[in-house]
Amino acid sequence: MAGRCRICTTNDRDALVEELAARMWTSRRDWEIDPDRWEDAGPYWHRAMCEFAQATIDMLAADHG
Repeated sequence: MAGRCRICTTNDRDALVEELAARMWTSRRDWEIDPDRWEDAGPYWHRAMCEFAQATIDMLAADHG
């Protein structure tokens, strides 16, 4: 699927937001105090990272098309 835009071709925007949020969690978490797994991050971090992910996708989609 090289060369195809994930944002433009997704059939499930919520799943894309969730995947991006999980990747963002892994990249920014404090390795000494935060839970390892996205599933264990808790409701606050799930909401915050999903909001960041949604804003990022919205920004990229606006710039793309």
